[in-house]
Amino acid sequence: MNDHRIPLTQADYQAINASLSEIKCRLSDAGDLLAAMHIDHALQCLDPENPLNPQAAAQA
Repeated sequence: MNDHRIPLTQADYQAINASLSEIKCRLSDAGDLLAAMHIDHALQCLDPENPLNPQAAAQA
């Protein structure tokens, strides 16, 4: 692994968030609630206001 990190742009975060939200809805509609729950957790980790976000936790 490379220790050099390239942060995501706000547009990247928005695109990822939109994609994950769509996938979560489709999984929920299909009845795959465990997978939808994992996607929901990923969305929480991407939220800059959520303490689960590693970058937000590092700044606190």
